[in-house]
Amino acid sequence: MGASWRSLFTYNKFAQITARAVRSSLKEEQRLAAEKRGVSTLRYQKWENGKGGAQVVLSEEEAAKTA
Repeated sequence: MGASWRSLFTYNKFAQITARAVRSSLKEEQRLAAEKRGVSTLRYQKWENGKGGAQVVLSEEEAAKTA
């Protein structure tokens, strides 16, 4: 029974579900801090001739548009 989740979804999905359950069980202050840690950003940098250009940071809205 311990490994039965493997037949239903991937490990990443399992980790996402358990993280959400843990965050929702926290008190308000700790829950907000945990949610802030869960936010990620996307950066990219174009390289030419072995030299990196300027780093570009994409917000979640911009990343969703390009996906």
